[in-house]
Amino acid sequence: MTATRIATALVAGDVADPAGEAASKLRAQLSGAQAVLVGVFASPAHDLGPLVAAFARPGTVAIGASTAGEFIETGDAKGAVAAFALAGDDFRVSAGIGAGLRADPARAIARALEGQPSAIEGFAHRTALTLLDPLAGNGEEVVMMLSEELGPETPLAGGAAGDDLHMKETRVACGDRVGSDALVVAQIFSRRPLGIGVDHGHRPLSAPLRVTRASGGTIHEIEGRPAWDVWRERTAEAAKKRGIDVDHLTPEGEGAFLLQFEAGLAKGDQYKIRAPLSRTADGAISFAAAIPEGALLRITESDSGSQVASAISAARRAREALGGAPVAGALMFDCICRNLILGDEFALAIRGASEVLGGARLAGFETYGEVGLGTGELSGFHNTTSVVLAFPGSDG
Repeated sequence: MTATRIATALVAGDVADPAGEAASKLRAQLSGAQAVLVGVFASPAHDLGPLVAAFARPGTVAIGASTAGEFIETGDAKGAVAAFALAGDDFRVSAGIGAGLRADPARAIARALEGQPSAIEGFAHRTALTLLDPLAGNGEEVVMMLSEELGPETPLAGGAAGDDLHMKETRVACGDRVGSDALVVAQIFSRRPLGIGVDHGHRPLSAPLRVTRASGGTIHEIEGRPAWDVWRERTAEAAKKRGIDVDHLTPEGEGAFLLQFEAGLAKGDQYKIRAPLSRTADGAISFAAAIPEGALLRITESDSGSQVASAISAARRAREALGGAPVAGALMFDCICRNLILGDEFALAIRGASEVLGGARLAGFETYGEVGLGTGELSGFHNTTSVVLAFPGSDG
């Protein structure tokens, strides 16, 4: 019996064959075992399709996404390729890709799941790993529709692809197929449950505020007033303590200001974070995901210490969800917004998460949205959040 092994690789710099170099590093760590799953996360500086296809073979499912940053347990990079490999007899993996996500998400999901099994004898647990194009604009809807299709007992984890903040095209891949306006769904069947941990490190700053006019990802009015005016007023005191004058923001300063004061939608006694990206000329604020008209939100705040602590907390929750099983390794999906907040300290969050997992190997990418939906939870698409998917070790 092949024991569970996880390998990671980060290929940065000017490398003629990044797929070959990543494959060499993964092989060395797997000690001859064949991977059942390979994840490839690549800056748009690289051609995602050939990178992912290079790892696809009988018995190995290869998936991937374009990114806004790449990392493994030792640190992060830009313009690089991060790779993750899972091997072991405790897992079986199937995957598919579905296009047309914007126009018909239900059909795209059906295409991604077409031909995939719903159960495998001897593997009692199923977890869905999804990578999607956030520029389709319906991440929340897609996650909930996928959860409904798979059933409430199937947890979801994953991330929304990136494009180094160009906001023009993000791509996902499965085997030899690659595209935008699409999602990939990989189903991981396992003998033991996988562990999912989610945390964001934000805390409420304002009283509850009603969204009185919104369309898609744009909030036009809050409490009947331009959203930008309300945002500046309700954050002015806290911003001043950070050396930010909300009445004299430059265009560049507006983005940095918004990343520090994000929207929190109530979810029980917790908050689901929505990242504000920019303001419009008429005083509306554009967000990374839709916020419905009539919603109650609170403006939240965070700092670098809380952001690092929340990444570590997500890893701890994922470890605890394994129910005492050893950690073989993990995938991590972390928002580009968190990297922009943390700067050089982002690597501390990644290394801290690995340490909480017992020094386990870990790989992932900086996303435009994160998927983390546990059994029975009502929502699973996040912004400015860490999602950790931990894999249990085997007895072999």
